[in-house]
Amino acid sequence: MADLDASWPSGSQDAIGQAAEFLVWAPLITQSGGGLHVFLPMLDRGIDAVVHRLQDGAYLALQVKGKTALHGVEAPIAVYENHLFTPDQLVIGVHLDGDRLGPFVLVADASTFKKKAGRIDDRGRVLLVADMPMHPIPGHKWSDNLVPFGKLAERLGAGHPTPTEALLAEVASDEDRVIGFWGELEVWRRLAMLDDCGLFRPFPDNETNEVLVRRLTTGATLGIQVKTGQLPEPHAYRKILVNRSNFVAAPTTFVVALAWIVPEHRFHDTCLVIPSEVVPALASINGPYYELHFHPAGSSKPSRLDRYRLPLESLADSFARYLTPAQTRMTSRPGTPS
Repeated sequence: MADLDASWPSGSQDAIGQAAEFLVWAPLITQSGGGLHVFLPMLDRGIDAVVHRLQDGAYLALQVKGKTALHGVEAPIAVYENHLFTPDQLVIGVHLDGDRLGPFVLVADASTFKKKAGRIDDRGRVLLVADMPMHPIPGHKWSDNLVPFGKLAERLGAGHPTPTEALLAEVASDEDRVIGFWGELEVWRRLAMLDDCGLFRPFPDNETNEVLVRRLTTGATLGIQVKTGQLPEPHAYRKILVNRSNFVAAPTTFVVALAWIVPEHRFHDTCLVIPSEVVPALASINGPYYELHFHPAGSSKPSRLDRYRLPLESLADSFARYLTPAQTRMTSRPGTPS
């Protein structure tokens, strides 16, 4: 095959990589029957996606490397060593053949990739190179890491999620959706100040978590559902509704509630940070929803939510404490040895 990399316009290598990534994300969703949810980075810091495996709640950090050019029967791929943050991070190598991927993909965890790859110095950074074969070749050191593309989701340990009874939820108004989006942006803005963290959002947005924050060096990962209520004045309260149909409580998932003060066009200085596991005990049932009463300014009567109230300016510091090394992490166990 001709060197297809040479046929792309100058400076388009990033486009090649992006094309390869999206040719991986969609099949991961379809092959798993929705059992794998893809979260893409708000800012690329070396991890191309975090995949949420619904079967056991694990978060899998993925880096995809695509190659169009062949050297004989091999397509060399390269990864910067300092972008492999944790031993369980997965490298997925693919061959982009025109507008589709080749029949086999390389899947190796970071620990394996570091051991088997060649090392090149690239202006002071170590570049790890794997001579990825296009198909299994007896005796080739990377053959054991090749997976048929149609079994990629299986390699990542995906199983079809257990069906749950659907609950009909009220469709949010366009205004509520816009205000809700502002709330998510406010959470992203504040969490973006955390050192050594990456932020990810789901594609598609159809699960409990709307924001993921991952400590890059340790892999500690937390999911957040953001709820934003509109207040007519600062001392008002608002019902916060959490859809029960896609709500999955987990020790790594939190609900963050913000309040938008409509006449003042700003967020209230107080927010809620609630571990998802306590939401069912704190809330009442309102049809398809869990219902929480959010009173940002506080009230004369004690509330079960008081212990979860904190200044909005402390939101990032609060999550920094949850992301310490002692925080329990759902680690990746793809199932098939790499």
